[in-house]
Amino acid sequence: MSQASARYIKTEYRQEEDYRQEKFRVGSALDGNSYFLSDRENNLFKSIRRDAIEYFSDNNIAWWKYGKNSSEYPTDHMVSSQIQCLNFLYALRNDEAAVLQLAQLFDGDIDAVLQVQGDKQPGYLSFEFVQENKALLNEDNDGVQRGAFCTSVDVFLIAKRKGQKLLVPIEWKYTESYLEPTNKALEKGKGRTRQKRYNQLISDSKQLKTPPDFEQSLFYYEPYYELMRQTLLVEKIVEKELADDFLHILVAPTANDDFLKNSYACELQGLGETWKSQLENPEKFMRIDSNQILDLLGQMPDYSALYNYLKLRYC
Repeated sequence: MSQASARYIKTEYRQEEDYRQEKFRVGSALDGNSYFLSDRENNLFKSIRRDAIEYFSDNNIAWWKYGKNSSEYPTDHMVSSQIQCLNFLYALRNDEAAVLQLAQLFDGDIDAVLQVQGDKQPGYLSFEFVQENKALLNEDNDGVQRGAFCTSVDVFLIAKRKGQKLLVPIEWKYTESYLEPTNKALEKGKGRTRQKRYNQLISDSKQLKTPPDFEQSLFYYEPYYELMRQTLLVEKIVEKELADDFLHILVAPTANDDFLKNSYACELQGLGETWKSQLENPEKFMRIDSNQILDLLGQMPDYSALYNYLKLRYC
């Protein structure tokens, strides 16, 4: 495997989802080509479009950038994890009862949710969440933007569980796979900076097991590199006594075998078990299928239109 670059491989699941999104676009009479839209706003569920775009603008959040797309506006690419995540969850952002039900899907002992501070207009869900990354993670602020070139969390909520404040970071995956990832510890120019930034934090972590060889550890290969940084971020927030504990959630479709069973170094156990083997407290991490969230939405009468949209587009 090359240390310098990673070859993109379009998996069978990704091809199926490309076709699914193209079929949805054509069936919905949306202009575009294949799984690309002429009007990027149409990538978002109609009722959230204006508010979600304003939320990203007001909080200086970068949209996922693909090709020549600008990061200042939603992508035209229909097979986007960021878009799927927003379509599933953005409508719930200000609905305390709905977000509580979402949190209880992860842990039935959760009995309340709190507003996440930091956004211009705080809600019960925060998207592309960051917090004092330079101070907590030694990350450089130069040229970075929330959601781009820094450690961020796709969705973030704060809950109460048995009287304790619980951080719930959610990483959202759709068609990703990491069959031939780059070793980010040895990447030319950036590898040493990354090791200088994170190695000591990993060593000091109470959740991440210290690897015998940092340069060849799972922590510097995707998707573990992302999970490692998110773990460090929430762990540092807890250390500052801003919360008592955390529960790290990975949302990924079970049907995406090339992510869950064939991504880097997870052929024997699967991605979830491989990652848990790197944790001192594996119970603080869980993976759920996005369809479980869809089923939950189907039980909420106020979100029947959203449920029908998601079922038509993604199932």
